[in-house]
Amino acid sequence: MKRKLKLTALSLVAVMLTGTMTACSSSENTVDKSSTATPAASASTSATKDPFEIVMAMPVFGAIPKDMQAVQDEISKITKAKINATVKILPISIGAWAQQVNLMTSSGEKLDLFFEFGQGYGPDVAAGKIIALDSLLDKYGQDTKKQFEPEYLNSTKVSGKIYGIPNIKDFTTAESGVLMRKDLVDKYKIDVASIKKIDDLDAVYKTIKDNEPNLAALGSGLSVPSDQYLWYDKLGDKYGVLPGYDNGLKVENLYETKEYEDYLKKMSSWFKAGFINKDAATSQVPTNDLMKAGKIFSYFITNKPGALVDEIRTSGKELVFVPLITKAYATTSDVLTGLWTISTNSKNPERSMMFMNLMYSDKDIANLLLWGVEGKHYVKASENTIDYPTGIDAKTVGYANQGWLTGNSLLAYLYKSSPSDKNKIIIDNNKNAIKSKALGFSFNSEPVKNEITALNNVTDQYKKGLESGTLDPADKLQEFRTKLKAAGIDKVVAEKQKQLDAWAAESKK
Repeated sequence: MKRKLKLTALSLVAVMLTGTMTACSSSENTVDKSSTATPAASASTSATKDPFEIVMAMPVFGAIPKDMQAVQDEISKITKAKINATVKILPISIGAWAQQVNLMTSSGEKLDLFFEFGQGYGPDVAAGKIIALDSLLDKYGQDTKKQFEPEYLNSTKVSGKIYGIPNIKDFTTAESGVLMRKDLVDKYKIDVASIKKIDDLDAVYKTIKDNEPNLAALGSGLSVPSDQYLWYDKLGDKYGVLPGYDNGLKVENLYETKEYEDYLKKMSSWFKAGFINKDAATSQVPTNDLMKAGKIFSYFITNKPGALVDEIRTSGKELVFVPLITKAYATTSDVLTGLWTISTNSKNPERSMMFMNLMYSDKDIANLLLWGVEGKHYVKASENTIDYPTGIDAKTVGYANQGWLTGNSLLAYLYKSSPSDKNKIIIDNNKNAIKSKALGFSFNSEPVKNEITALNNVTDQYKKGLESGTLDPADKLQEFRTKLKAAGIDKVVAEKQKQLDAWAAESKK
């Protein structure tokens, strides 16, 4: 039903995540699940006098859902009554997402709302593809603002302005670790309690390699393990990071650190030993799909609330999670994993904001976007949980979405096997997480946009190959570093340091 994908940065579109993406807290650290709030502007006949069609672009992993039209029609019934607008959902395959959205925004094609992967947020602000939302939020998005603690909503600001609304989810790094097939853990009597760090996986993966020749011990596909194994605040784009989520606010070049080099050496040793799938550098298959297909023994994830249950359901296998990094930090990058934005192309930003406000405050809209149409795509299992209808499962259901695309999945029903306190855990995590020293800082890449483009070209060439273990760092790391310097990474790090220092000084006032 929901297919999880972890967010942090994926080289396919240079904008993805890690991962995974599901929930946050309101100003009172709770969310009113009974909310069916209507934007304040809907009462204004001048703002909603004329009908309008809202076009929203949404990325799709896998096949386009065959029942997308039915879901769209049900959403439009609600929006027609509340804001005199209909909604047209434009599903775009993830493989074509970056190119298609770029073409739409640059050509002036009709587009009102589109999903923004975190690493594309700053560049799209700099390129003028999306509009500032502050005044629209104040006038038409009051219900949306109530869902956020100020420090999280303020984390979306670029040069003092909000350009996107984050999907409400766990805004922390969460525990980072590895998911393993339970049947094989039991079969080979693997002591998961003894696994505390990456090096402890060597013997485990050798056991799998020696005894299960048709399996890769570790899966690396659309997401590589490094996307979920973080010891630093990414500060948005990884071109300048904050080691240890503090580092005295000193920005460093990640790719020059010893920790990064050591990590690459580990991945390379595993690839050479045959532990990682051979097509890791080119595969565009989500790792949970590799698990579902019976091709891998394990893959890395960040263990967000409910993630284990979701991965078990998606993969169709019993899994065991083994944490490797146990501290959870709240970072701007985690807040910005995915956002909804209003395109500069929109002819009616006011109505677009009214609909966005419904996405974050109306439980019927939330359930339609997440689960589809009741009775057709899901049935109630209890007051707050759902199941598939009789004769339908995850493979045959006509509509499936990801929670991290929904806007506010906390308003929606839970799948029947999800922990009943999942939303409370999410809210508590956001409230109690260790805050990165740079939480709230958002990098404006406009002054170095040419360098960012050049750096993206370099990382597209080397990063996935190195971080999946396919390329040997002894041969390619120095070459990668040299090309990054030639592309201007030192200038980007210096600019990020300058902005971070200014942000820190302003924050003290």
